[in-house]
Amino acid sequence: MSNRLNHKSPARARQCLRLISGYAAFLSLGITNTWANNLEGAWKGLWNKQGDALPVTVIFEKSRSGYAGSFDSDQLQVVGIPFSGIQETNGKVHFVLQGDQSKTIFDGRVTGDTISGTFVDGTAIGTFDLTRTTVPAIGIRTRDVTFPDKDVTLGGTLLLPGRGGRYAAIVFLHGSGPEGRWANHYLAQKFAESGIAALIYDKRGVGQSTGDWKATGFDGLADDAVAGVRYLQSQPEIDSHRIGIYGHSQGGTIAPLVATRAVDLRFVIASAACGLSPADCEVYSVENSIGVPGLPPTERTDAQRYVRTLVDVAYRGKDRESLDALASGFKGRAWFFAPPPPDDSYWAISRSIAGFNPANYWRQVRAPVLLLYGAHDERIPPVPSANGIRDALDAGGNRQVSLKTFANADHTFTIVYPPHQTGWTRHVPDYAEILTHWVLSLN
Repeated sequence: MSNRLNHKSPARARQCLRLISGYAAFLSLGITNTWANNLEGAWKGLWNKQGDALPVTVIFEKSRSGYAGSFDSDQLQVVGIPFSGIQETNGKVHFVLQGDQSKTIFDGRVTGDTISGTFVDGTAIGTFDLTRTTVPAIGIRTRDVTFPDKDVTLGGTLLLPGRGGRYAAIVFLHGSGPEGRWANHYLAQKFAESGIAALIYDKRGVGQSTGDWKATGFDGLADDAVAGVRYLQSQPEIDSHRIGIYGHSQGGTIAPLVATRAVDLRFVIASAACGLSPADCEVYSVENSIGVPGLPPTERTDAQRYVRTLVDVAYRGKDRESLDALASGFKGRAWFFAPPPPDDSYWAISRSIAGFNPANYWRQVRAPVLLLYGAHDERIPPVPSANGIRDALDAGGNRQVSLKTFANADHTFTIVYPPHQTGWTRHVPDYAEILTHWVLSLN
């Protein structure tokens, strides 16, 4: 949500969105190819791992250094995720998918209009089979843009529907950490395909944006989003009266702050937004990340005491000596993680957002609101958060509130129930459609 520690965290779907800091949207090329045994072109098929088949579209094109390539997957909800190390020699093909915490290595052969081979993904070995195809142009236009927020310049991409007219539009806010425009590219493309323009941009200090996200609190990040709204209002293709925002996790948490500064918003979508204090959400997040609910009672009590002491130091200014003493005593426990060193940005960020009270801002929101949660959210307590936000909206007189809870999904709307231990990640399949249909119903 706000300032998550990176320790023993469960794998999340968003890791596959954080593979790079920038990329080309190859699907917009509409590539066709008729050269036998040539890698260049568009391919569709399956990646099979542990008995689970993942439908993908793969694009390869010539580059100055040889080949560039990427893949798209509706199941993973990603577009334009790039490959590296692409090699093609006498029909033999090699390429690599490099993730934040993983590497998938593909080796195969091009035979006419097919590519087949094997891949290694961690300890898993899989197979892939692709067939040459034609991918039609997706019918949207994109352009790289920049816009200022005081002394910061933000770089992004504007996705516009292909048909003419003045469009409703949406600005995508960022989650926690160094998130670039690519993180929301899949949803932005779905909005543009549905006739709604979308602005995605690099968080300050990421990609083509200046500044430093670690050195600003929620106020600075909210101002960046407001600057994005004002940029859209200045564009001739955009209907300035039909602009809204979407934020997931940290982005959803600060969405009401953005809405109080851009009071002319048409809608607000807050996904996995914290409706409690940042400190309370951090306790919930960290305890889940180290498995506190599943510990034996004595261990659970010790782990809770350690986590709450850490949060007291980070968010409430408690002296660090008590935390260091507990760390020394708990060092050998299976759930233990060392606290960040004193100069880690975790402490400064925590202090900068500690006083944020989301209810104060939700009470001021007048635009229609869509709230979305996964019932198994391990980062944000979904029921208390949803109730807190709805109570605040109601107190402010806003009755235009819709709530959607996905019974089998987690924080990133990955399907986790029933448990799926092998193969590929699965997301809520209609997530993008729910968002776009709700926005279109307002206009």
